[in-house]
Amino acid sequence: MFDLEREVTAWSEGIHAGRCRSAAGIAELKDHLYCEIERARGEGLSEEETFAAAVAKLGRAGELAAEHAKNRTALGAACAVAERLDGAGPKHRGLLLAHGIVWAAITISSALLAKKSSAASSEFLWQMLLVLLPGWIATEQILRRALRAPAGRRA
Repeated sequence: MFDLEREVTAWSEGIHAGRCRSAAGIAELKDHLYCEIERARGEGLSEEETFAAAVAKLGRAGELAAEHAKNRTALGAACAVAERLDGAGPKHRGLLLAHGIVWAAITISSALLAKKSSAASSEFLWQMLLVLLPGWIATEQILRRALRAPAGRRA
């Protein structure tokens, strides 16, 4: 049996796929779709036919998602990039967190040791940070790539 609420939810979430979607954006899309559904109901169509007519009028989820991506804010674009880079599944999140904590500890301890030495200038501390930060990012990307690789390809 056709479930209108489930179909509307699937359609609207298909446009805002991923964890970077905004609840307000989904609610607005649902509202537009329900307005079109009500208009189509006035024509005496079934629920399934009204949904199909409303989607035809507003557009398929894939088409609207592509259009929505064009109008993404800088934060939304950064979130989408982070989503693509985040290929590790939930079972690897602890390993990635441990990796981040180790690099934070290395950075903080290096800064504290350098600050204790009287010869360390603030310029040296910034240079050290400019070395450690890319090292952390590079090793995280290597780790993520290794975690995404099929078990047979890991060495």
